[in-house]
Amino acid sequence: MDWKGALLGALQNKFIAVTLLALIWATFIHDLGLLYVARETSKLSQLKQELVDIQDRNEMLKQRQATLLTDPQALERFARERFFMRKPNEEVYRIVE
Repeated sequence: MDWKGALLGALQNKFIAVTLLALIWATFIHDLGLLYVARETSKLSQLKQELVDIQDRNEMLKQRQATLLTDPQALERFARERFFMRKPNEEVYRIVE
């Protein structure tokens, strides 16, 4: 018997036909099918990586904040660079590249 005949013989069995139809439906047609799960898994891994990056940046900013709160020279440098603050009788030159 060739493979087409074997397939037709198997599909004539109601249980095999229904099981095969259910597998095809669950994998490709259903809203929560295999393609959806694969897409969502990919999105989840991307979001987890983004979360790790944000947590690293948050930790770096906390360290910078602690430095600014404890070191007056660092605070002065930050204020001068960020807000162009200066001491009295001091000239500030801004170089634009």
